[in-house]
Amino acid sequence: MSTSWLNKQRKQTLLDLSSEAGLEQPDDARKDSIVSALDTFLQANASRLSQNAAFEPYFGPRSRTPFKARSSSAAGNATSDDGEGVKSVVRGRGRRATRVKEEFDSEEPALSSPAPVVSPTAQLVPQSSRRRTATTPATRSSSLLSPNQPRLPASPADVANFAEYETSQLYANLSDIYTLTGLPRTLDSLRETCSSLSGIQGFFMLLETLSLHRVVLPWVYSGLDLPLPFLPHSLTIPGGGFLPRSIELFYPDLFQLLSSDFWFPTLLWSTTSLLLPALAAYFFNLTLRPVHRRASGAGGVSVTVARYTFDPLMFNVVKAIATWMVYSRGVGTTGVGGWLDPEVVGTVEGAMWGGYQGVLVGCYVCVLAAVYEAVLRK
Repeated sequence: MSTSWLNKQRKQTLLDLSSEAGLEQPDDARKDSIVSALDTFLQANASRLSQNAAFEPYFGPRSRTPFKARSSSAAGNATSDDGEGVKSVVRGRGRRATRVKEEFDSEEPALSSPAPVVSPTAQLVPQSSRRRTATTPATRSSSLLSPNQPRLPASPADVANFAEYETSQLYANLSDIYTLTGLPRTLDSLRETCSSLSGIQGFFMLLETLSLHRVVLPWVYSGLDLPLPFLPHSLTIPGGGFLPRSIELFYPDLFQLLSSDFWFPTLLWSTTSLLLPALAAYFFNLTLRPVHRRASGAGGVSVTVARYTFDPLMFNVVKAIATWMVYSRGVGTTGVGGWLDPEVVGTVEGAMWGGYQGVLVGCYVCVLAAVYEAVLRK
């Protein structure tokens, strides 16, 4: 078996030989792969293909049964013509099997013998041409599926799996972006602060501060508007919508800091809601507890430790009493020698959301929170 003979053939000749042997190979395959595949196929089917004259140069000379004597010289001419047809198949330089088929068809009427002897190669050439023609669409269709073109999914389950994978990847990316912004840590810290007694107390103090601020330090119109040209006209108020066409700019009137209209109400509220309650909560601190510590000597040491510097329960009790006495009963404003201006008291009481009753509600809530926390710690 001669592999070198296959290496000497042209690529098109190798494809024709592959079709002759019954081996289908793509047209866009490399010559080395065609030679290797054809060599392996010929060795595996040597018993069948060694009788084929087209592969005689590959398998070498073989013993052939002589043909019967032919009476006419036309048969000899046909045999010589068949030999030329074989050479055109095996050694033709780039000619296709269809060319051999045309030559065979043109020479067939010249045979004068009523029963001419035709070589096996001449019989196989048309069959190989038909096989070649039948396999050409499959080869072209397979060549169209190039690696650069996307492949369709094999089944609907693959589509569902791909969609689920892409969805999980999207959620993972959004979660990473949300984590990188720092919002989870900020929200956890805010939740921890609001879930404590100090957070509840600070919330009500913030409400009182904002309500007083809008009265003693009001915001005035600056005379400037911030236009919003990117809003559609149909959504703005002139177009029948609900969005403004421009935003009016306001700023706090800082000149009020130089007048008594700011300082008198601020000092009165600070006294009744901060100073007096804080002073009472510091000295009447019910969170003080004695703690005994063992010393290196024989005896121990007793130390008093306060959980809060200002007792929240006492703070809100005193704040509620002071608010009720000043803003409800008018202590310090009535009678001779009243040291509180009724107008200032009315300003502070009117500035609070819900009046002085709103301040009392905040004190009640803080007292309940302090009692609840003390019960949980027992």
